[in-house]
Amino acid sequence: MPDDPFITEMDPVQKIWMFQHWQADQKDQIELAKNHAYLIGSFTNPDAVKELLDTGNAYSSTEEDFEESSRMVKEQAFSLNSAPIIENKEVKKRKRRTIKE
Repeated sequence: MPDDPFITEMDPVQKIWMFQHWQADQKDQIELAKNHAYLIGSFTNPDAVKELLDTGNAYSSTEEDFEESSRMVKEQAFSLNSAPIIENKEVKKRKRRTIKE
């Protein structure tokens, strides 16, 4: 906790050092999440991911593109929620064969 004596009595230079390392860890986690998103996105739209990687993450879209994407996501979510639930049919029991001795 911030009010822990370990933190409050710490040398200011050490606090700065710890903060810089914490920032670097956060940056690494963000980079990992971004690369994971690229990996997942490459399965559905590899051209868009290639475009993002080639342009140096400077992707631009119009308001119409955003609205179309939002509409598609809403439709997909609605169709998943309103899909009929298929119940499992009873498993037919197989007739056992008698083994001759």
